[in-house]
Amino acid sequence: MTTSHSRSRRLFLRNATCLTAGAVAGGAWLGRFGLIGQALAQGCPPPGAVDDYRALVCVFLFGGNDSFNLIVPSDAARHAVYATSRGAMALDAASLHALDVTGGTNGHAYGVHPRCAGLAELFNRGDGAFVVNAGTLLEPTTKAAYADPDHPLPPQLFSHNDQQAQWQYGRAEANGSVGWGGLVADRLHVLNVGASLPMSISLNGQNRFQAGATVQPYAMSGAGAAQLVDYPDGSVQRQALEALVEQAHPDPLTRSYARTLGNALEYSRFMQGALDAVPPLATVFPGDNSLATSLAMVARVIAARTTLAARRQVFFVSLGGFDTHADQLDEQPDLLGTLSDALLAFDAAMHEIGTHGAVTTFTMSEFARTLNSDGNGTDHAWGGNQFVMGGAVRGQRLYGTPGANGDIFPDLVLDGPDSLARGQMIPSTASDQYAATLARWLGVAECDLATIFPYLATFPRANLGFLD
Repeated sequence: MTTSHSRSRRLFLRNATCLTAGAVAGGAWLGRFGLIGQALAQGCPPPGAVDDYRALVCVFLFGGNDSFNLIVPSDAARHAVYATSRGAMALDAASLHALDVTGGTNGHAYGVHPRCAGLAELFNRGDGAFVVNAGTLLEPTTKAAYADPDHPLPPQLFSHNDQQAQWQYGRAEANGSVGWGGLVADRLHVLNVGASLPMSISLNGQNRFQAGATVQPYAMSGAGAAQLVDYPDGSVQRQALEALVEQAHPDPLTRSYARTLGNALEYSRFMQGALDAVPPLATVFPGDNSLATSLAMVARVIAARTTLAARRQVFFVSLGGFDTHADQLDEQPDLLGTLSDALLAFDAAMHEIGTHGAVTTFTMSEFARTLNSDGNGTDHAWGGNQFVMGGAVRGQRLYGTPGANGDIFPDLVLDGPDSLARGQMIPSTASDQYAATLARWLGVAECDLATIFPYLATFPRANLGFLD
């Protein structure tokens, strides 16, 4: 084999089948995977057969989205407080797209970023909602509790890698080898009777969120199923490779490699066939928008759900660039515009293919950012706001847990009752509560939620109520 062919195989394996180390090797990780799998298997009876379709689509915003400029209080009194805290980062109230919030607003008004007309449209027609001031927590945490050295806090707060991991693990721990999306797939993949592909599908390569104890994600790109370059079907090279895969191999590592490569080849062939069998979408997705390209492919896969024998699916897509320490006023508008435009088009595609009520799309980001500026941008913070959309969402509302002010939306005061010195908001709602609400809607039983989200019991509500 030439160097080019070897590189092609490595890239194909990496991009086509996202197997974690625990899935292909022994040792402590595999033992932990096994224990988690056993706990899920023993915790509840297996889920009963279903005749409907449901999917979760996670949109991860890497870098820490400054989400207190995504949704902003727009009534005069609270906007003045916001503007004082944010300084140069503040958005003018007149520039915001107004939100028609129903229920529990206490007379308060809100708007979204000037580049987020699509999110405002989704929210105002009842297809979208915000979950407010959510973040990683081990148990409810007030400002006084945060100052107590004996109060348990998530490790490595304000760290990109650690907080990304904790949002994806479903537990605010330092280390984790599985994610809550993967554990959901472990439990529910049996509902996809006759399926030839994994329940989890990634448009962003390997990720912690979809790593399960038994189910690992299949990875593809916005262009479609991963293809093995320089090995076209029917070629001598392809025939030789397939012959090697089918051979009996004496050592475990080679057998594992051959099995993984064989699965990747089969997955690619099957997925591409399923995509080719569905008509092109009429929905127009915006060009020059990487998130829209990924979501357009997710929509095509959902359109092929019958061919794929899929009853339940979990998707992962992402958008990076939110680490806006500098030039935030130039960078964030384009990022939020990309997000808003892509989500609006994806919602239209779900209407087109008849799955609007069956697909729930939600954002995650490791943290929000400081309310005050570092000069040209903002720094790492903690609690933030997330957007969730779909036909099953109880829209036009804000969801969460009241903070020190008795309201779901916190006071945006520097070093105030809900924040630290620079406006790092202390979460009033745990990321686990948010995730558990989504997992429950997909079909995870109550008795399995405690295994997937081991800290959930420390919070007063396991269901935030934003889904039917």
